[in-house]
Order: sequence, then C-alpha cells, then structure tokens
Amino acid sequence: MQIDPKVEKPARDLLGHAIRSEWDEFAGVIEDIGEERFLECLSLYLRVAGYIAIDICGHKWPTVADLREIAQRMATVELDFDLTESDVYDYLARAALGFEPLIEVFPDRENLGSIPVFATATLLVSYRRHGTDWWDYLEQIEAALETAAPLPEDVVPALLLLSRRNRALKERCESAGQAS
Repeated sequence: MQIDPKVEKPARDLLGHAIRSEWDEFAGVIEDIGEERFLECLSLYLRVAGYIAIDICGHKWPTVADLREIAQRMATVELDFDLTESDVYDYLARAALGFEPLIEVFPDRENLGSIPVFATATLLVSYRRHGTDWWDYLEQIEAALETAAPLPEDVVPALLLLSRRNRALKERCESAGQAS
C-alpha cells in the first residue's frame, strides 16, 4: 500500500508547522486540505506512532508499562503542545496500537484533531536517531510501512527472526571490536 502523496505532503506540512509553532500556517493547511484529507493524515499518524512505539521497545509489542513510560516522557517534552500523560497513553494504547477509532478514544472534536498530530510530532522529535532530523525518521518509517504493507502475515515470524539475528551478529561484532 503506497502512501498517497496527497496525504503525505499535508501530513508532513502539519507536523512541521506544529513542531515550529507556526499556528497560522498549521490552520491554513487544515483549511486547504479539508476534513476528509485531514482524517487521512490522522490515519497516517496512527501508523507512524504505532511504528515508533514498537521501535522504541526494541521491535517488540509494547507492554502497558512501556506505553506508560513513553507517555510520561512525552508529556514532559517542551514543544508547547500541552499533551497530558493520559492523552498520550490513550493515543498509543487505544488508538495507534489498540486500533480503536479515534472518535471513541477522543470524543472531543478538538482533541480528536490535535492529539494525533501533536503526539506524533513529539514522538518523531523525541525518538529520532541521534544526529538525524525528524523528517528523516519519518522517511524511514514511511518506507518501512510501504514495504511491509503488501507482505502476508506469515512472513512476520521470519522478519522478527532475521531482525533479531542481524542485531545479535552486529552486537557480537561490536563487542569483538571493543575487545581488540
């Protein structure tokens, strides 16, 4: 499943404007794209946030404790989004990884539209690889989502196995290099 460029561009623009606190431009993008396209952006944010949560947890499904810790850290990030720990936890646990409809998680229309954008922006800024920009991390995530989308579910164990194997081999090589 390719990410629609008509969704990807405004989704990136919204994240960028939010991160830079460019609120007039942020509102302008939402107005320009309309409600349907904005909802598609929110859907992309859910997938991105779920990916990041799994990535943070070492490529395993996050536990309740993992998600509470992530939510606690994100609520203290200074991006002036006023995210509460509870909102971030609900976004991750119930919507991004629990697959509940956003309207059920955030019945308040303002939260429905703001928390996914702000929480995803905070995740991207907070958990990007050292020395990379948030949009580079987003590029990596989108490429991975597009690669994984057409794969049948029966390849998941193989992906997990090969990923863990490669990580173990890399760690061994690094340890051997430090021992020299």
